Amino acid sequence: MRAFLARGAAIAVAMVLVAATPASSLTTRARSATEPEPLMRWKLALDLRTHPNLNPFPSYLGGDPVWSLRESQSLQRNGDYGLLPSYSPTFGADGLKAWHGTAANCVKVPAIGANTIDKPAPLCAGQVPGDAAFVIPAPTRAPVVGWTSPFAGTVTISHDAIAEVGGFCGAGVSYYVDLGTTQLTATRLTNNGGTDLPSITLTVREGQTLYFIVEPNSAANVSCDITQLQVTIDRGET
Repeated sequence: MRAFLARGAAIAVAMVLVAATPASSLTTRARSATEPEPLMRWKLALDLRTHPNLNPFPSYLGGDPVWSLRESQSLQRNGDYGLLPSYSPTFGADGLKAWHGTAANCVKVPAIGANTIDKPAPLCAGQVPGDAAFVIPAPTRAPVVGWTSPFAGTVTISHDAIAEVGGFCGAGVSYYVDLGTTQLTATRLTNNGGTDLPSITLTVREGQTLYFIVEPNSAANVSCDITQLQVTIDRGET
């Protein structure tokens, strides 16, 4: 009889312990009500205007620093793209902020920046539209915008605008979108010319980088090769 009572007491204690154990330790943890949802969209111009002095930098909402502003070491698209070394809070005109290289031109190039005001700003031989991201190549080096995926899955790349806005001089630019060193699309822009590009949907691995590259069609007059670059990257449904 005593043995039966002892066994009963042990079972009762075990039931109490199980009841007191948090559900999270018994099942897979569900997303907390305060845990942020994963970011689903990155917009180059908006994100860069929000964090103009950071390189790399995240979405305007925060998160991982997925964007990076780089330069090629030559006009070879070989993946050897170092970070642009210098930041200017006033880059040729009020409201323009940019990261840039060391080659002297009308401004230091190559350069990648943003117009942080909502009206056009003059730069070299052209104008940067309000709220726009822009790049300027150097004669022998390309500005390269990188986006490194913080997840494995699908993404869709779309272009709100891709246009050469450097004025009526120079020979225009060539624009490439690469995944690593694999070309996804390319186009050639004439002076003051723009284009529409179809969206691109692809699968990426965590840590893979998309590169958006602008090269001069001629080494002469790169001050005329200011290019508006408005890129949006959407994450596929998870």
